[in-house]
Amino acid sequence: MRSDGFGRKAAWFIAALAAAAFTGGAALSVSERTARKSMAPIGAPVVAVGHRGAMRFAPENTLAGFDKAIEMGARVVEIDVRMTADGHFVVMHDARVDRTTDGRGPVARLTLAEIKALDAGSWFAPEFTGERVPTLREALRHVKGRAGVDIDFKAGPEDSAARIAAILDEEGFDDGSLVTVFVRAWHYRMMKPLPARYALRPHFQSRDATRAARADGVDIMGLRRRNWSFRAARAIADNGMALFANVMGRDDGPKGFDAALRAGARFIQTDRLDLLVPYLEERGLLAACAPSRDLSCGAETPLRVASGPAGGD
Repeated sequence: MRSDGFGRKAAWFIAALAAAAFTGGAALSVSERTARKSMAPIGAPVVAVGHRGAMRFAPENTLAGFDKAIEMGARVVEIDVRMTADGHFVVMHDARVDRTTDGRGPVARLTLAEIKALDAGSWFAPEFTGERVPTLREALRHVKGRAGVDIDFKAGPEDSAARIAAILDEEGFDDGSLVTVFVRAWHYRMMKPLPARYALRPHFQSRDATRAARADGVDIMGLRRRNWSFRAARAIADNGMALFANVMGRDDGPKGFDAALRAGARFIQTDRLDLLVPYLEERGLLAACAPSRDLSCGAETPLRVASGPAGGD
């Protein structure tokens, strides 16, 4: 009878052959082979995430942009959130409104009424004239049931975790819908009180930080393309977390998509939904549903990776 060790080696060999075939026969590097030992199985569904909606095809962070992203095949939309001077969360990437509206000034010094009076669409194209900056609540209400939500937390008060959770609860996202909340390192401690029904999503910083985040209950972790490392992806998988891969930038295309798939990504965030969606469809990998908080997709293959460490290098 074959030993367990032999069986594991045989399984890894078969997976390596499958990976080579899946990626067009390209040889895996040493770091990729090491990483692949603990990645999610090839062939599991992958969620296309629309960065700021569909920012190449409609004004970013607007209801029209979210509609376009969902129409193009995104099943999670990423939205940026900041707070107004009078305490309302609005959807805006920049600290100032200047670039994406016809107004001027910092979001934090403008009231909701002042921001609502701005045109957030005509800068992009005439057909979007009159598009408004949505509140977080309006954005959530607009996509509910059609897509999951990735909230990129940009700025807010110390009790932002409780405030955001209350809005999510009031808008019915406590029903098991997937909501991830991306927090940078300097906001991590402040946002840790976010209830577990909503997924705190930090970026990979180090192996030690990844283990600490897992101990905090984090089960989805981001990895930027500009800091790409298969060993980082391995550390995320070894700690039982799903990989949320950002590919925006110069590799936002087949090169970045391929690397994300090799690393076992379950989410790929892109500015090129026009490229990513057909890329995943051609491979039979596009998740067709809005994922649930448990990272399942109805009757499809669960979206989450297996929990627990997968052994050494």
